[in-house]
Amino acid sequence: MSRLQALLIAAAVSAPVFAQTLVVPSAAAAVDGNSSTGYPLDIANGRLIYIYDSTHFTNNGVNFPILISQISYRANATTTTWTGATSTLTMDLSTAPIDFTTISTTWAANHGNDLTNVYNGPFTIAAGASTAGVPGPFYATVTFSQPFLYDPSLGDLTIDTMIIGSTIANTPTLDAVSTTGTANARRVYSLTNPPAATATSIAGEIANVLEFTYTPASGLYAGFTADVTGGVSPLAVNFTDSTFTSDPNGITSWAWDFDGDSVIDSNLQNPSFVYANCGTYNVSLTVTDGTHAPNTHTKTAYITTDAIAANFTYQVIGPLTVQFTDTSNVPATSWAWDLDGDNLIDSTAQNPAWVYPNTLPVNVTLTATRLCSAPSVLTKQVVAAQQLTTVLVANNSVGVPATLYYDLNVLNPNGVLISSFDSVSTTLSTPFTVDWYVMTGSYVGSALTPAPWTFVGQASGTSNAVSGAPSNAAFAQPIYLPAGSYGIAMRYVGITARYVSLTALTTYGNGDLSLTAGAASLSTAGPFTGTNLNSPRGWCGTLYYSTHNITGEAGYGFFAPGCAGSLGTPHFTANRPQLGTTLTVNVSNMPTSIGVMMTGFSNTNSVFGALPFDVTVYGAPGCFGRVSTDVTTLLLGAGNTAAWNFVIPNDPGLSGLPLYNQALVLDPGFNALGAVLSDAAGMIVGN
Repeated sequence: MSRLQALLIAAAVSAPVFAQTLVVPSAAAAVDGNSSTGYPLDIANGRLIYIYDSTHFTNNGVNFPILISQISYRANATTTTWTGATSTLTMDLSTAPIDFTTISTTWAANHGNDLTNVYNGPFTIAAGASTAGVPGPFYATVTFSQPFLYDPSLGDLTIDTMIIGSTIANTPTLDAVSTTGTANARRVYSLTNPPAATATSIAGEIANVLEFTYTPASGLYAGFTADVTGGVSPLAVNFTDSTFTSDPNGITSWAWDFDGDSVIDSNLQNPSFVYANCGTYNVSLTVTDGTHAPNTHTKTAYITTDAIAANFTYQVIGPLTVQFTDTSNVPATSWAWDLDGDNLIDSTAQNPAWVYPNTLPVNVTLTATRLCSAPSVLTKQVVAAQQLTTVLVANNSVGVPATLYYDLNVLNPNGVLISSFDSVSTTLSTPFTVDWYVMTGSYVGSALTPAPWTFVGQASGTSNAVSGAPSNAAFAQPIYLPAGSYGIAMRYVGITARYVSLTALTTYGNGDLSLTAGAASLSTAGPFTGTNLNSPRGWCGTLYYSTHNITGEAGYGFFAPGCAGSLGTPHFTANRPQLGTTLTVNVSNMPTSIGVMMTGFSNTNSVFGALPFDVTVYGAPGCFGRVSTDVTTLLLGAGNTAAWNFVIPNDPGLSGLPLYNQALVLDPGFNALGAVLSDAAGMIVGN
């Protein structure tokens, strides 16, 4: 270190400090970078050198010697928490004798004569959290044991880092920029233990997003900050002078131009200004002292009023009907919505509603404008249904058509109508079907046993053309599940489904549904065959559904199994119990085509006591009564079937009425009772 450098450092340490900060690369100052990296925090006993181009400093007004006292690393923008950890860190800085583009695998060739060890000791990262979609916090800070004198006019900046001992675990990845021309930095590194004599790898343009804390070394350098730099006009802004001078008598005058018109607007040290109109403004501060020439600092496009960032939310409000709400960061003055993904404007309202033909995902685009601001465009994928998502990042590809199992607890007292679902496959652009089977209670212990399972419907779709991307499969008629606990088996045919290997059963849920993964059967013989059951495994997908309390829709569907007679178990098929229509329930597998339809208001209690009621005592072993017998109707049919018709008045007061059906089917001679019971179904009256 030269005598001049030593004197400058000593003077800075003893003088009042006017610390300033600079985020590098500056393009990532307000947004997350386009990349991420674990280096240097996850290199155990390895070594890493970054060379940052000097233009990161000079293009942002730092074109004079500075004393760097601290560097902070920013977390990548993901939703995560970390517990923090401690390791040992050593960091050296120097002015690079070469340009960053010619970084060398020879460690010494990347360092100048001013090589300085700025930190060597314990390094602790505190516990913290970050949120997806916004820049993470500057959570890993290295405070130097001595400041480093850096003059950007003399060359690029070299940062040399080693983690001694173990890596700093339990921390998020670091925010980075890897765009050529924006990153303007390169790195070399060695992952050996101890570090190799030379670097073993060179990376292309990549830069950690860093925050430098510094003070000017000597002279007069204008500087300022603002409490806000954007918002709705009229916008009031408070400016704070952060000028540095080495003159012991301080600053003697300030001259501010707030709107870039070369007219002085204020001579106060810390003024305020109101931007009355929409626009983008340069701000300049010229300062004087008793020693140096006047100095001017201009921040280009520093204040922007009425800049808009489009955003919106959406909510299912009716059958296939979605309400959109503009939530742009500032009030827009015009809106243009493409609501069905055809690149045509469908609405210019602020908060439109739209009815969709099905629950297939569709891209919805909002273009929002405010006053003179440039239009802001945002596209989101929308599905016209409520949804529950498990994990859509799969790590296993099933090699054959498979059956995937999970438990589904329907929490909404009105039940749910499942209309479609997304799943993940590596089979591309291929038609497929998925058979849905339901059983009462948990699948555990019954996954490979066909007896408790009931087929309730088939969904179909075409797998995504992109490997690992979700594919939607839709039911011809939504599957209605009343409130209760179910095992679900999904039998894929035509594509290879994917799943997640788990270390423990995992539950995903919301106020309507709770889904617990799960298992996978790889048998090619059928949905409930073989002995190859892998568990725990998580289905990778999203259920799209609706609930009566949101949409007012009617539903009818299975909730519990019946018992087999001489023709098998009697089953129900039905339309939906819509207001002003007739509900028709067809009963199959009736040996005599005669039976009794039992309809009740409950599936938990009856005149026999708590449900289900074991009918063994009446001579029908294995049969259970599932519904309260509030109303009974004689069934007379032909051809081993019969139909039950129920006229539903067009009375809105009946909407949301829950009812339950089960049929007692005559089967003379099959058992002592001479009858068996059908599957049980639940319904919700609605639209």
